Amino acid sequence: MTKSSVVFLIFFLGTPLAPDIVAVACILVFGLQLAVFVVRQSARALLAQPWSARPRSTTPIFSVHLATCNEPPELVRRTIDALAHQDYPSHLWELIVIDNNTVDPALWQPVRRFCSVLGARYKFLHREGVKGAKAGALNIALEYSRADTTHVVTIDADYIAEPTFLSEAARALATTGADYVQFPQAYQRSNNAAEGVDIELQEYFLSDARTANDAEAVLLTGTLCIISSSALRMVGGWSGYTATEDAELGVRLCGAGFRGHYIPTVVARGLLPLSFNDLEKQRYRWASGNLRTLLLHVSNLLDPKVMLRRRQVLAIVAQLCAWLNFGLIPAACLLAAAITNETTPTLANITSLSLLFGLGETLTRLFLRLYPDGYSFKAVLSAAASRLALAPVSARATVSACIPGPQSFVVTRKNAARGEPVDLPVDQLMLFCMALVAIWALVDAPLLHRFGAAVLLLPLPASVWVSIELSRYRKSVHLTNSNEVIA
Repeated sequence: MTKSSVVFLIFFLGTPLAPDIVAVACILVFGLQLAVFVVRQSARALLAQPWSARPRSTTPIFSVHLATCNEPPELVRRTIDALAHQDYPSHLWELIVIDNNTVDPALWQPVRRFCSVLGARYKFLHREGVKGAKAGALNIALEYSRADTTHVVTIDADYIAEPTFLSEAARALATTGADYVQFPQAYQRSNNAAEGVDIELQEYFLSDARTANDAEAVLLTGTLCIISSSALRMVGGWSGYTATEDAELGVRLCGAGFRGHYIPTVVARGLLPLSFNDLEKQRYRWASGNLRTLLLHVSNLLDPKVMLRRRQVLAIVAQLCAWLNFGLIPAACLLAAAITNETTPTLANITSLSLLFGLGETLTRLFLRLYPDGYSFKAVLSAAASRLALAPVSARATVSACIPGPQSFVVTRKNAARGEPVDLPVDQLMLFCMALVAIWALVDAPLLHRFGAAVLLLPLPASVWVSIELSRYRKSVHLTNSNEVIA
C-alpha cells in the first residue's frame, strides 16, 4: 500500500471517529490551498518588471548530454542524427551519450556503434550501478566533458532538435547574458491527436515559466536547458535527492546568484507519454519531486542571507507548486462523512469548499492563460479534461511528497505498442463509485455538499477521454514515423 493510500484511509476512517479533529486538519489543508493560490497570484502581479539584458560577446562551447536508460535504440539514434545536422560550427560542440543501468546490450550497443561511426565528437558511455538515476548519469557526463566546455546542454532521448538548436542557444545566451536558459518542451503531434494533453503540458511554460522569466528565476525542466558549466560545477552538479533533479538544480543556481531565462522558441519536439498510465507516472514524478524540492529548500528561500530577491522567491515557489493538488484529504473526509452520515457542519462545509475551490481554480487558470493565447474553446476544454483526469494522481503525489522517504525516478516509456488497449483508470473508477454513493447519501443535505461530492465524479470521464486521445496519438506516431520510433 502506498503512503498516499494510507493517508486516505486514515482520514476516511478517522472522520466518523473524530470528526472535530479531522475538521481542524481539513481547515489547515484549505488554508494551505488558499496560501498557494495567493502566492501564485502575487507572483504574477509582482513579476511584471522586465529584466535588463546583459549581452555577452563570447562564443559558447557546448557539451550536449543525452542520458538514456532502457530506451529503444532507433529512438535514440534519431535524436543523435538530428543533433548531427546542427548548423553550429562542429568544432564548438560535442555530444556525450551516457547510458545508465541498461542491462540488455541489445538496447545500448547499437547506439554505441552509431556514435562510433559519427566520429570522435560523439562519445558513448555505458555504466551500470549508477546511483541517483538521471542526475547520477548527468554527473558522469559532466566529468567526461571536454576541458574547454563553457556550457552544458541537456536533451532527452526522444527529442528531435531543429538544425538551429545550438545556434539559437548561443544567440539566447549572447542576448540575455544569462547563466542558464530553458527552452520550452514541445511535442510531436499530427491529426490533432491528444491536443488537450499537449496544451495542458504547455500551460506551465505559457504561465509559470513566462512569469518567472521577469524575475530571472526560471527553473529547469530537464530537457533543452543550457547551463554554464562553471555555474553547474560551482553549485555541486546534479542531485538525485528529489525526483525532479532539474527543478532542484534550478533552485540552487538561483540561490547562488546565477541568472536564468526562459526562451519561448521551439527548438525541438519530443514524444508525449504514450498511455494514460505513463502520463500519470510523469505527473506523479513532477508533482512529488517539485514539492519535495520546495520542502528541501524552503529554509534557504526564506533566509535573508541567500542572494534571492522577494520576486525571485515568489517565482520559484510558484513554479514548484504548479502541479500540486490538495484534494486527497478533503475528498477522503467528505466521502466518509457522507457514506457514514457522521459529520459536523464545519467538516462538510470546508471539504466541499476545498474541492469546489480546486475545481474553480483549475478551470479559470487554464481558460485565462490559454484562451487569450489563441487556443480555441474546444482545445482549452480538452486541456481542462486532461488536468482533471490527472487530479487524483497529483493529489496522491502531493501527500506522498510530504512524507519522508526516498523518491524514485521513473523513465517515461517510449515503446508502447500501437494496438495497446485503452487504459482503465482504476483510481478514478473507485473514486467515481464512492462519489455516487456519497451523492445518494447526501440527497437531503445542503446543495454545497452535493456539489462538493459531484466534483469527485469528474476525473473518471476525463481520464477515459484522455486515454482514448492517447490511443489515437500512439497510432498517429506510428503513421508519422513509419514505425521508426515505436517498435
